[in-house]
Parts: sequence; structure tokens; C-alpha cells
Amino acid sequence: MIDRVTEYAKKVANGEVFCGRLHKLACQRHLRDLERQDTKEFPYHWDIESSERILKYAETLTIGEGFEKRPVELLGFQIFDIGSRFGWLNNKNKRRFRRSYKSMARQNGKTFENGIMGTYIAGFSGYNYGKLFTAATKKKQAKLAWDEMAKFINSDEDLQEYFKVKEYCSLIVAEDTHCTIEALSKDSRTR
Repeated sequence: MIDRVTEYAKKVANGEVFCGRLHKLACQRHLRDLERQDTKEFPYHWDIESSERILKYAETLTIGEGFEKRPVELLGFQIFDIGSRFGWLNNKNKRRFRRSYKSMARQNGKTFENGIMGTYIAGFSGYNYGKLFTAATKKKQAKLAWDEMAKFINSDEDLQEYFKVKEYCSLIVAEDTHCTIEALSKDSRTR
């Protein structure tokens, strides 16, 4: 099985891919962690299948924006960012990274990635009755990632069988897992 996350990390570490300092450090950490995985000091292991599962899922999604629908094509940094979050597991096969912080300029895909990960976690990660929230002070901001998830679902007939989108209350329900995705805000007029 091809390990696209590690291949990309090697290219970054070797200088073949130009990127920022923090991204390069994350790639270097991934490579160091591979060498020390499953040790007493480092109780995590790299699971290529878990990483590839979400990447393959992402590549089945449909982008509905624009004049024509088109399939998702992940860029190298997206493969690394998404795949590494889901590929590192502890000795109980639970994800190492359960929270992340991503800082990058506008219009570079942060909300897009959240749309991929939110629908995957709610519908296909095996977790039942989970609650995912997109939250912000203003409803408009809280709905950005929620809307991205709704667009993926509404653009794909297969996904529509797994999710129910309730636009009127900013709620998405995964039919099989009973997980919910909800947009929350401080606005008193809205949910």
C-alpha cells in the first residue's frame, strides 16, 4: 500500500517541496516519529490504512460549486494534513491527534478540509452518537464549515443516503451512526 503522507513528508524534508517553517517541522516530526513508533517512550504507531481510508474517502467527494460538479483532488499539503491526523494511533487504536490548529491565509482550503473531516467523522469513522460543532460568535461564521459539509452531501446522491441535512436548524444527522453536526453561535436570534 502506498503511504502518500510519508512520501510527501520526505519530499518536504528533502527540500523538493517549498513550504513554511512550521509545516516543514511537522513533516520532519512525522519522519522522526516513524523511527520511534511503538516504543516505551512513544506509544503510537503509524497506520497507513487509517490514513489512506480518509484520503480515499475525500477523493470520492464531489465539489458542487461552479459551473460543473467535479471530484475532489487533494494537494500534497492536504494529503499530509488530513492523512497524518487520522493515521497516527495509540496502543488502543484511537487517534493520536484529536485536536489541531491550522493557521493559513484565507481561501487556501481550511474550511474545505473541515468539510471533509466532519462528514467522515460523523458518517464513516465508526463512532456512534457523536456531536460535532462548528462554532463562532456570529452565525454566519459558524455556518462556513457547516455549509461546506452540507454542500458535499447535497452534491452527492450516495452521501444523501447517509446524511439528513436540516438547513432550517443548521443540523446534519448521520443516519447510520446518529452523529450530529451543528452550527452554533452566540447570536441570540439564531441557534
